Amino acid sequence: MTCGTLRAVGCGFAILAAIVGAGAFAFARTAPAVRKPAVAAPSAPTLSSARTFLLEELHQKLDGRWSKAWSSLYPLHQRVAVKAVYLRCERATPFFSPTLSFGILRIRRARVHVPGLAQSLPGAAVTLRVALAWYGPRDPIVLTPTLHVVAVGGRWRWLLSSQSYRMYRTAACGSLPPV
Repeated sequence: MTCGTLRAVGCGFAILAAIVGAGAFAFARTAPAVRKPAVAAPSAPTLSSARTFLLEELHQKLDGRWSKAWSSLYPLHQRVAVKAVYLRCERATPFFSPTLSFGILRIRRARVHVPGLAQSLPGAAVTLRVALAWYGPRDPIVLTPTLHVVAVGGRWRWLLSSQSYRMYRTAACGSLPPV
């Protein structure tokens, strides 16, 4: 999920939280076998869980719970946007307009470009509809950004935008000096 995309229009969303893993079970027995230690690989999260994840992430950010939001950021991006700097930057960038409503328009599986990686990863593209108050509720600004999430260890993780990734890589917050 990318906060910088929406922040370019001034609102500072960055996205998403609860996950339901999908699992498959196979039962087969051909001959007595030596038991191996049970090490289950995490299952890929479902597309419907991407909806839940993204909506929760949006609520966290709209409520100013930046620390909680950071905890579900993609691990590579956590190393670039270290928690103290991320919290400082996000707290220093207020939303420019009240959010009237937001919701999910569509979700699909997609290959996702992850800033900082050379290759794309399997993930989900989530298109939102966000209505922001402008000159009152009569004339809202409506945005329809598509945000991306990727699975790590059976859980969805949101992403920094390319612009935000570059900004955090230099440990700066736009006009704020580095920590």
